Amino acid sequence: MTSTVNGYFGAYILSSSTGIVLNNEMDDFSIPGNVSASPPPAPPNFIRPGKRPLSSMTPAIVLKDDQLRAVVGASGGALIIPTTAEVLLNHFARGMDPLSSVMAPRVYHQLLPNAVRYENWTSVTGDHFEVPTQIRKSLQKKGHILEPLTSGAICQFIVHKAWTENEVTPEIVAVSDPRKGGVPAGF
Repeated sequence: MTSTVNGYFGAYILSSSTGIVLNNEMDDFSIPGNVSASPPPAPPNFIRPGKRPLSSMTPAIVLKDDQLRAVVGASGGALIIPTTAEVLLNHFARGMDPLSSVMAPRVYHQLLPNAVRYENWTSVTGDHFEVPTQIRKSLQKKGHILEPLTSGAICQFIVHKAWTENEVTPEIVAVSDPRKGGVPAGF
């Protein structure tokens, strides 16, 4: 399940009847004149009755031959979509194992600002994430403007390895992104 509270504690309000932290999804609307917003405010996303806020939530369920192969979700605002795509591509297109798919350093480009932002930071658990120098030089050679990021999106990835003739039960591999200090837990 993927849901959002828009920040660590959402709207900073806890429902007294349910104990659920209320979200701050109103933050996903555009506000005229907000010059610090990314992307910049756009009239189609202004707060109006009956409108839905723009959200980057991108949970994905991957199936092959009607069988579950993976489930993925991320947090991190505008970085959610490229993070989800990169993790899925790392695993399914590049053949990386689930942990390596999540651990790989990421690059982000959103059109505005017109720059390739790349990870260069150390997480709360001490893991360092940085796009290799060779890739950065190659991007600069192609004319890209590069900006290092001191944080990034957080991805949770579960891979369901299908039954084979030699396996009695399928294997489930869960990876919690160490960028936020997460660890998988199950029974």
